[in-house]
Amino acid sequence: MLEMTIDSIRVSMMNYQHVVILKEKNSDRYLPIWIGPSEADAISVKLQNIHLSRPLTHDLLKNAIFALESISGASISKVVVNDLRADTFYAQIVFEFDDGPIPINVDSLPKNFQYQDNEKNSNVSLVWLGKKYDVKITSESIEQGKRFFEVVNTDGLIFEIYYDSLHERWLLTRLKLDSRPSDAIALAVRVTTPIYVEEIVLDKAGIILDKETGKPVALQKDSDDKKSGAKVNEQELKKLSAFYDFINTLDLDDLGKRQS
Repeated sequence: MLEMTIDSIRVSMMNYQHVVILKEKNSDRYLPIWIGPSEADAISVKLQNIHLSRPLTHDLLKNAIFALESISGASISKVVVNDLRADTFYAQIVFEFDDGPIPINVDSLPKNFQYQDNEKNSNVSLVWLGKKYDVKITSESIEQGKRFFEVVNTDGLIFEIYYDSLHERWLLTRLKLDSRPSDAIALAVRVTTPIYVEEIVLDKAGIILDKETGKPVALQKDSDDKKSGAKVNEQELKKLSAFYDFINTLDLDDLGKRQS
């Protein structure tokens, strides 16, 4: 997971599609993400410190979240562009609990549960703040030797849970909301929270500029697992054809030299 900054917002003169350009904080890699015009305006208004007499939708969302934080004890820690599938980017708004993980009740999962591919989308129920949620297991991650599981309900509410073997209890470690990247970024600039991108997304859709032509060059990993400026293979290009066709309509000569 890599921290990003907002470099600029551009418009394709070919089809008037908007794109937000994210820049890796400690590198010259960029990630262009196409967004709608209203979301582009919502991001630009905040970046340019334009004062509006009435709140926009993302201002309302920010105010609602701030109002609920005092009740839930959770606050936004970051937004993450976490996936790219079929030319569509996905993001999550991540909340963490101010006083640390919260004990919860989880049914149908043994304390020694081991995630297997055939258990993906298995049905589980959990109880948080007195409310029961029917969820499905979607993924597992390991951090510092601990196994964390993501379980998701049909409304896009994502719970990250962990079994605390010392106290023999399940803990809710993070709460995540499924989001379009444009909405997540528009919210992030309002609550001044960091923006991250999963490295696998940058591997698929990150670009650098060719020094000779000024045209974007797709990134991929070479055999030594190091990043290079080589073009992706034909199969990957077909999968991302709409994305790269769109990026080639943009004027990126001044990339990194201005801010929106």
